[in-house]
Amino acid sequence: IILTTALTVLFSLIGLWYLPHFLTARAVKRIYERRKTGVPINQMTYGVLRNAGTDIVVRDNPDTVTSLAVYDLSDRPLRVKCVIPPRDNYWSVSFFDWNTDNYRVINDRVAQSKEFDVVLIKPGTQYQKRGDEEVIVAPSTRGIVLIRMIVADRQDKDELARLREVQKQ
Repeated sequence: IILTTALTVLFSLIGLWYLPHFLTARAVKRIYERRKTGVPINQMTYGVLRNAGTDIVVRDNPDTVTSLAVYDLSDRPLRVKCVIPPRDNYWSVSFFDWNTDNYRVINDRVAQSKEFDVVLIKPGTQYQKRGDEEVIVAPSTRGIVLIRMIVADRQDKDELARLREVQKQ
């Protein structure tokens, strides 16, 4: 009974803590290997429209332009400037901790304005809010920020150019 209980506890810890952390690290590594870059920390990278069957991690539909940042709040807070596309494209910014739990989503329907700043801080950090920025306490020091924008017409080169400009802002 003691051995069974110990094994149950061990496999539960592996399944609930280690496995999600391991899979996140592996997926992030594969994403950036595919882009032939190292994993930039606290820096937004910009994706392109995907084609069916080319995702490393199953995400959303191929009519979505994404921006991704792997963050580490060990040294300082992270500021994410958010700009919602000027047209009626769905837009969202999602925050995930390192074990893949989504802890905050802001989208174009609930955002208070078309441009705003989000500041991520680690637990226990004192931070003086400035202006209208939104301060979010991340549940873990490391995590992922994912910004998604829906493309209404993936053949419309002007729309794609506008969304790429919004991404870079």
